[in-house]
Amino acid sequence: MTTREIEEKLFARKASGLVKEASPTKAGLFNIANIMGSKFAWSVAYLGMFPAALMFGAPAYIWGVLLFTLASFILGIIYIQLTTPMPRSGADYVIPARLMGPFWGWINSWMIVWSWIPVWAWMAWVTVRNVKLLIDILRIVHVTEMASGWVYESPTIWIIGIGVIIIAMLMCMVPPRRYYSWIAGLAVFSIVGLVLALYGAFAATANFSANMNTLLGTSVEGLINAAKAKGWDPNEMLSWTTGTGMMGYILFIIGGYQYSASISGELRGDVKKGLMISIFGSLIFWLIFTIPFVMLVLNQFGYQLVTSWSWLFWNARSLAPLALPPINALLCAVGLPDLWPLWLIAGLAGIVGTWLCIPASMMYCNRLALAWGMDRLMPKAITEVHPKYHQPMRLFAVEGLLGIIFYVAQIQFDFNPVSFAWWSILLMLPSYFFPAICALLIRKRRPDLFQNVPWSRWLIPLGILWIAILVPFYGLGGIVGSVPPISPGITFWEWAISTGLIITSVFVVAGLIIYFVVRWWNIKRGIKFDEIYKLIPPE
Repeated sequence: MTTREIEEKLFARKASGLVKEASPTKAGLFNIANIMGSKFAWSVAYLGMFPAALMFGAPAYIWGVLLFTLASFILGIIYIQLTTPMPRSGADYVIPARLMGPFWGWINSWMIVWSWIPVWAWMAWVTVRNVKLLIDILRIVHVTEMASGWVYESPTIWIIGIGVIIIAMLMCMVPPRRYYSWIAGLAVFSIVGLVLALYGAFAATANFSANMNTLLGTSVEGLINAAKAKGWDPNEMLSWTTGTGMMGYILFIIGGYQYSASISGELRGDVKKGLMISIFGSLIFWLIFTIPFVMLVLNQFGYQLVTSWSWLFWNARSLAPLALPPINALLCAVGLPDLWPLWLIAGLAGIVGTWLCIPASMMYCNRLALAWGMDRLMPKAITEVHPKYHQPMRLFAVEGLLGIIFYVAQIQFDFNPVSFAWWSILLMLPSYFFPAICALLIRKRRPDLFQNVPWSRWLIPLGILWIAILVPFYGLGGIVGSVPPISPGITFWEWAISTGLIITSVFVVAGLIIYFVVRWWNIKRGIKFDEIYKLIPPE
């Protein structure tokens, strides 16, 4: 029996139905869109979470981002090495399923998907908040006298939040060529907002202090003193608590640069070249933006002002101007109010960049679930690819519905799993370690694939090096720095509920049950389930 005949008896379909429409540049911008979220428009807004004195002229956060981003190049290389011999979309499922076993591929991708779904609801909420910010900017520069509080009220908060999730879902349903072009174009527009903020940071400082009094009703000194009165210390050194907390934040904020590996079956041209351009390009972009850009903003507007403002937002929000952090477009609007059309564009770019994370990560999760369908882990009817649009339309509809459910729970019941310490830590853990484990196994498990691994002599050393870096970083940053200790008088059950350990465990256990039930059902139907994983899914 030929390989093709075996495939037809094992896999749900003879072909994935996907088309090769993603160029290396578009794949790189796809990665940047996945990284984006509120990280770029809010580039300095998170510094107040980790107050500490400058170290060699830069915040400790900058040094942490630099070191872990450089280390992330190791994981990026491993993804290129593992994906090149088997370029199939859904890499975070396909690769561990073929090298570690079907169960490990399933549980890894299942946990990734459920780590992302609440993020769609959270990004929808941040998009709502950025709409309010844009109105606030236009109001303080006297373009409009409209108040912004109505954005948070019903029905506006429901219309905008649910609407942006539906729009993201519909965008994912268009043909791949159009989807990747739209993602690339919107990512470029979002980057334009950063360039405008870069200009604003250079030009705005001369009148900034005086404009703060006029436009925000507070002075630079008054803002800094208000933060000091509440407990902010500009000379405080990095403590064990803030240090490990910062490590945990850095650990999860960088992810997304490797997601082009999960659309590798749709890359045009040479896969290795496409992955190198997209993965390395997005990492370099993140590195350049995060360090020189943030340092420019801090140097131009003042480290104490930016950090104290950010600190007030996270610790005493009512005292922060407009109850907002120092967002790029807001800083520029205060410094140069007469150039409000530029900050209008920057504000719109911030809204788009935040929202763009939803359709980008939806596509990433979609390709994982599509690969499940190829391997008979999900009903064929849900993962069937539309012959005209070359997209699994029903699967996107399910994703959109789940995103809306979590958004409703977040607004109506104040239920937001993203805020649970254990949610990201547990659900994302396999995705950080499994690529390195696969790197150690591929030579023995699949020597046929190993022959096509680029830079193969470095694969095992890089896998070992990544694990050596990740174990202490994940242990300190992910667990010690992110999970609060059990307070006196609090039972373990109460602590487990408050940290999200219980609900996260429920989702993991549900994944285990689904896998073994589906495996039993496939075997009962006469499908040689384990034989599927000896082959690479059809293209």
